[in-house]
Amino acid sequence: MRRIVLCLCCFFTSSLLYVAAQNNVPTATDTVAVGSSLKTKGYDKKTKSSQHIDPGSLTTDSAMCAMHSPTVAVCLSIIPGGGQLYNKKWWKVPIIYAGLGASGYFIYYYATRMNMYKKEYRNRVTGGTCDPTLSHYDNETVLSLKKSHQRSMEIAIAIGSAVYVLNMLDAFVDAHLFYFDISDKLSLQYLPYAPPTPYAPYGAGGISIALNF
Repeated sequence: MRRIVLCLCCFFTSSLLYVAAQNNVPTATDTVAVGSSLKTKGYDKKTKSSQHIDPGSLTTDSAMCAMHSPTVAVCLSIIPGGGQLYNKKWWKVPIIYAGLGASGYFIYYYATRMNMYKKEYRNRVTGGTCDPTLSHYDNETVLSLKKSHQRSMEIAIAIGSAVYVLNMLDAFVDAHLFYFDISDKLSLQYLPYAPPTPYAPYGAGGISIALNF
């Protein structure tokens, strides 16, 4: 159990450090959101005055991050589903809570059963009051059931933690790809191609791949 928790903590910490490193990029302009519009303020060295730059002209990765920040998405994902709402991926929120809810249910179920068998085994060893519903189990079976349910509880904890971490990583990736172009202008075509060769003057069979942006 301790090893699982330690591995999850290391993975979670490394993920946050990676997010911070990816977004710690200096930008030439400071982006300020005013109401529903986006204005970018820069400084002109020639005129020594501030100027406003059209947001549509900002095509660099740093400008994209300023408009839709992966860091904000990860921070909002501390509350499960917050990053997905920020990325406008509402349909993922029920999936996240279904995974966390199922994990929480199995953690509670296996923890309750584990404590029941643990208490029963302790009472049998110390001479306490035993549970009559478990009288058909011998001591070794009770101890085996306790260990089995403890192992299942630890697996459920690991799955729940994985769902939580994946919730944050998914928000981070979606925020990075928020402005990725998936319009109809993107196409991949497979065309027959027969270039002439010294050994085949009339062309040799082949396939050409054309990627249009």
